[in-house]
Amino acid sequence: MLHEILLSLSGVQSPIWAQGHAPGDLDTKTFNQYVSPPERAMLESLAHLQELHVQVKDATARFAKTHESMVCRAVSASIEDVHLGNFMDKVIQVETSVLKKDAGYVGAYGIVPLSTIVSDFAPWTRRLEWLMAVVGQLNASSQQRRTTAPDILDFLEKETHTGYSDIEEMAVALLTVAQRAWMRIASLWILYGKLSRSGPHDFCVKETPLASTTIDTFLLDQSLVPRFVNSTASQALYSTGTALNQLRSHGKPATYSLKTSSDPAMALLPRHLKLLESLEYPLNPPLLENVLLSINGSLSENALSHVLPRALVMRLLQVILRYVLLDHGEFAVSLVGHADDRVMNRQHTQITAQPVRKIGKLDDLAIKDAEINSILSKTMAELAALGVDDDVEEDVYLFAKQILSLRTVDVENGSHMLSTLLPTTTFLYITLPPSSPLHIFLSPQDTEVYALLNAYLLSIYRAGLHLSGLWKLSGHRRSYPTPLGPPRSISQARQASFAARRMRDAQRMKRTRRHWTVASKALFLVNEVEAYLQGEVIQGSWVQLRRWLEGEDRIVSPKTSRPNTSSSAGQSRTTKFFDGPSGFGVSDIDVRPSDPPLLAEAHGIFLQALQSGLFFSNGSFVQVMKTLVTQCDHFVALFSRLQAVWEGLDLQEDDGVVDAFSNYAKDEGEVLSEMDRTSDSIDAIVTELVNKIRDLAADMRTGVGADNFGQNPAGARWNVARFTPWQARTVDRLVMKLDSLAERPKDERDGLDDAEQYDDD
Repeated sequence: MLHEILLSLSGVQSPIWAQGHAPGDLDTKTFNQYVSPPERAMLESLAHLQELHVQVKDATARFAKTHESMVCRAVSASIEDVHLGNFMDKVIQVETSVLKKDAGYVGAYGIVPLSTIVSDFAPWTRRLEWLMAVVGQLNASSQQRRTTAPDILDFLEKETHTGYSDIEEMAVALLTVAQRAWMRIASLWILYGKLSRSGPHDFCVKETPLASTTIDTFLLDQSLVPRFVNSTASQALYSTGTALNQLRSHGKPATYSLKTSSDPAMALLPRHLKLLESLEYPLNPPLLENVLLSINGSLSENALSHVLPRALVMRLLQVILRYVLLDHGEFAVSLVGHADDRVMNRQHTQITAQPVRKIGKLDDLAIKDAEINSILSKTMAELAALGVDDDVEEDVYLFAKQILSLRTVDVENGSHMLSTLLPTTTFLYITLPPSSPLHIFLSPQDTEVYALLNAYLLSIYRAGLHLSGLWKLSGHRRSYPTPLGPPRSISQARQASFAARRMRDAQRMKRTRRHWTVASKALFLVNEVEAYLQGEVIQGSWVQLRRWLEGEDRIVSPKTSRPNTSSSAGQSRTTKFFDGPSGFGVSDIDVRPSDPPLLAEAHGIFLQALQSGLFFSNGSFVQVMKTLVTQCDHFVALFSRLQAVWEGLDLQEDDGVVDAFSNYAKDEGEVLSEMDRTSDSIDAIVTELVNKIRDLAADMRTGVGADNFGQNPAGARWNVARFTPWQARTVDRLVMKLDSLAERPKDERDGLDDAEQYDDD
């Protein structure tokens, strides 16, 4: 019987446990007749132990072969080989001791007390029950997925905090196995930038299907990040593999150092491998974070800088500043001029007559892609004719000509954005080749934001140009043509004609005076807003970014600092600060950041702050500005139509030239009525915009809605001082300039001044 019990404990099915559970009586000879109730209770504990052993053994053997997760397979194999193996060793040790008649097990007359066997196996009941709980965790599944690596890793880490030392040792051992298996998968990504095929369901980095560029080829799945990998470590992990993948995609032998023809990432491989081998298991999250940051930092500072030179990034930023953010004024003027010429040509050929309400609104006028491309080509050719000052500017121009393109956008996706350059919604995009290393620096989301910002700034600039062009309409502002001199002008009929013309001109000027006042208000608002956005926000933000890129805000001259002073102390701190965690170090003299991921991070902060400073993140302000520029286009077109109507009326009244197909008197009434309605609309919009700018200034002053750009988020790089963007604390000066527009006296709103009121009285 004892031999049968030990054999069953080793995992072999035995009939004695079935007999033990079977009911019996005095007439039937069963197993129950030979044991007492206390012995039966002890045998029940051994039966439970045998059942646990069989269940754990069968489940782990199955999971070690069929489970989707590589980490779960490793844990299952470890349970089967190590911990169940230890249990088997215990069974063999007990059986050996019994056969050798060890006094610890065998008593007088060769009797082996059952209580001795039960007490010897008692601790294993708790252990096998815990292993059964681990197996249950491995077998846990839902409708969406089965147990993944983070699930079992987090479970084992939680189980290490227990009051039983034996359970803690087993949990630590299994956690070590699981972490080693996970790090084996992660090491392929960390060292080579490749995803393991053995554990695709375990790793937190996934390949994105249908990715357009290498920058968005992979994504970080936060649901698959284990608990021992904090947010900083996960971002460093993702950045390291992505950088290696970008090196393979963009790295060419010509871009490597002249001293070595090998891959710079492979040259760093021994050092990175040594850092990973220095890790102790179970992993310490802070130490793992430091190792991942060190690898990411050394890779960025040494390998990525070969693929993405700093000069190329600076050239791209110059293109963004000059052409996308309209710092190069000739580009904006030329682009708007060629776009207006194209619209006028299409308008004359396709539209013969428009209702007054739709003058200047050409939503139904479609512009072909070939015509859009010709607009940008003519603009760049005109800029080339103007010439450039130096070779650097010429390089920027050639690079801009290569990467800038005008593209149409679907009306459903772009109708809510501010784009008035052409009737068809058109944006100026930065189009980088798929193989360009600049994808490391500029993401597709940044490209989209810059296209929207360019359309926003260009619409405001275009509205200012069109409104200022109203003052070129000489027929509205002076009598034309000049009256003839003597002797013809001294006749009575000619004098009467002159008097009639003067009265007609005076009536026209009085009738349109309020419209000129509204146009002046709108022009003043547009010019001041444009001056603030271009002169303060964009220039201030760019100067702040340029100073950070050049290291001007971190350079301390050793000649001007004395020992034991604040300057020298700051210098020592700066020198120590630039010794990155990778141990590669940075020169104490050249403190300009050259790490591409760090440059991309600073650029992202710059772009986010720029959107806030340009009021672009305020959707209601953009919508009101869009309404204003649209109404201004309509208003300018009404002025032009009114001039054509007055010229026709003058020909009829002065020279007797009658157009049988036109009713100029009716047209004049309709145009003036529409101008009255549009003037009231623009006046209300101007007041609304001024009030919104006041609210924005008040929010900036109180700090409501302000972005905390100066704080270091999780995952920020620590080897170089973090970029702090320029912030317009208030817009009080702009508000002071615009205050007069929101509160106009009633006589000025009516278009009358004091002299005219006196004459009327």
